[in-house]
Amino acid sequence: MPVKNMSMEEALKEDAKFSEKAGKVLSMALGVETDLEFFISNYFIHPQNGKTFFFNDLFMIKSNFERKVQIFKEICEREEFDAEKISEIIKSINFVKEIRNKVAHWQAEKVFDKPLRLRKRTTYTTKDDILELNEDLLKKLDSERLKANKGISEFYLNYCREGTVDERGRDSEFI
Repeated sequence: MPVKNMSMEEALKEDAKFSEKAGKVLSMALGVETDLEFFISNYFIHPQNGKTFFFNDLFMIKSNFERKVQIFKEICEREEFDAEKISEIIKSINFVKEIRNKVAHWQAEKVFDKPLRLRKRTTYTTKDDILELNEDLLKKLDSERLKANKGISEFYLNYCREGTVDERGRDSEFI
């Protein structure tokens, strides 16, 4: 297929569309990451007070996304939340995180006769090293984001209502 001749104005519009979609991806991922920070900070310092926010600023915000996911998983396992639900939430979080990482670290490919896409920043790539930022991907990302946020909130409300393992008086392997 020949490359479409595009005016500068059309090229700028395409670039703006690409940036808008990339921004949506990053915004959705930040929402999930923020919910993880809230969940973890409030787990360790509850009821919420100034120390909760200090902990969040000092440790959580400075931790990488992967570490936050791991801490979330370990808390959920310690609290004996439903293993299948934990797995599903982690799967949704990881989908969001993976797409976010690609948008943040892969190179934009500016081929205007093809859909908006990103390419892994290596010399040799395969079809798995290309990501199209299309409406289907954004819909799936939004769906997975909502599942992740709902699951994190559900587990947060669970330990707020029922207390943690320690607060319920059950023996813990850490005592």
